Amino acid sequence: MNLFFGGDLAWPEPNAVDVSALRNLCSNGCLMVNLEGGAIAGAAAETPVNNEHKFNIYSHASVFDLLRELNVVAAGLANNHITDYVGSIEYSKAGLAERGIALCGSTEQPWCRFTVDGREFVVLATCSPLPEPRTDSRNDAALIFRPAAALRQLRELRAAHPTATLVAFPHWGYELAKYPQPADRAWARAAIDAGVDYVIGHHPHVVQGLEKYRNGIIAYSLGNLVLPQVPYRGRKLHYKTGAVCDQLVLETTGDGMRAHWLRYDPNAHQLEYLGNEDALDSPRLAARTPFDGMDDAEYRRWFASTGQFGTDGKRGSVVLWRYDGWGNADTTLKFSFLKGRAVARSLAITAGLHKPYNW
Repeated sequence: MNLFFGGDLAWPEPNAVDVSALRNLCSNGCLMVNLEGGAIAGAAAETPVNNEHKFNIYSHASVFDLLRELNVVAAGLANNHITDYVGSIEYSKAGLAERGIALCGSTEQPWCRFTVDGREFVVLATCSPLPEPRTDSRNDAALIFRPAAALRQLRELRAAHPTATLVAFPHWGYELAKYPQPADRAWARAAIDAGVDYVIGHHPHVVQGLEKYRNGIIAYSLGNLVLPQVPYRGRKLHYKTGAVCDQLVLETTGDGMRAHWLRYDPNAHQLEYLGNEDALDSPRLAARTPFDGMDDAEYRRWFASTGQFGTDGKRGSVVLWRYDGWGNADTTLKFSFLKGRAVARSLAITAGLHKPYNW
């Protein structure tokens, strides 16, 4: 029995997607996912949201039945949608705990420990400020990614659990971006140096590349897992590219990783299993990793030459070049700029001068 890693999962209604292919894949193993849409107890239209000016994603209470069907052993809560609905993170935590599913990625529960077939896993989940997660000092919320602090905690976890498989599970990057931010790639390599075995990323909604670095493996984005393109609170989720329909599930094995490929049909709302291959020899992943083997400086130069500044070159995006040294001040200023831009956007929406995403 092995552990599988999947990407973003939300379940807005019972039977939202035919997940038979995924259920079959996980029938002889356990799965860890990013619970992108926090579970809510009642109808979405009757449940208050924390921010009316964003696209609010949620999961119907039947999501807990789905997680059991998929043999989910752990769920990450560190993302920008886990607190979209008032009380959703607490309801999600209670539902997961009741079913014996480990959880991580909140300010109160940053990491978790679980075993699969006698193999110990320790996972730290965090959410970058780039996706604009909601913070709340009064209640639990997604754990914000602080690069240096996260590395310190990972070193502490490695020291405390020397024989465990240590995993960093970050929610980071821009939606639909083909390549990781230079600072995130450098951080992932630093995490491996700190003792991490796997860095498993998510949030961009598309599959990004995969690299082996020293004794670790870095998957920059798994893409979606189960994120139905259906109405959420009366507004349909949709994307400008079919690339979001490619789904990657990584299986940990005794000597490496296998890449399992599925595809989501947004018309039939069905997952189709496409096959599997050794992750490190996967042509599909190699095509997404043209930078494989570059050092940090080489990658920054290469990234600058691609023009992939943010979401497929979206104007107004900032690039996170590095988190260390002078870059610490640089990224602090950039995150402050993004926060200010979010405030300005909210004011413009209130004034009727701008429409929220996907409306």
